[in-house]
Amino acid sequence: MRYLILASALVVVSPALAATIAKPVDISQCSRELASVDRSFAAAMIDLQRNGGPANRCSAWRRHIDVMQKASVVFSRCTAVDAREDAVSQMKGSIADFEAMISQAQCP
Repeated sequence: MRYLILASALVVVSPALAATIAKPVDISQCSRELASVDRSFAAAMIDLQRNGGPANRCSAWRRHIDVMQKASVVFSRCTAVDAREDAVSQMKGSIADFEAMISQAQCP
């Protein structure tokens, strides 16, 4: 029964997955998205500097995590193959660092 459920799920998911994998990368779209990520990072850094005090830092850290998560998606799709794994890995590491800071600060 378990195998039947798995097989059914694969039949349903496979065409959508194949369509996603088969999509070529649109260079101009990636250029725009990477530029947007760059602007988002700059804004997030300013936000972190302005809101570094105890009263505001938790929300600033969460906003920064959101920026990094979105950047990770763009990097995984738009970064050259030889640099992709490193870029995504760095984002995941930074996200983990900020999540640890949120935990240590006992943010609500």
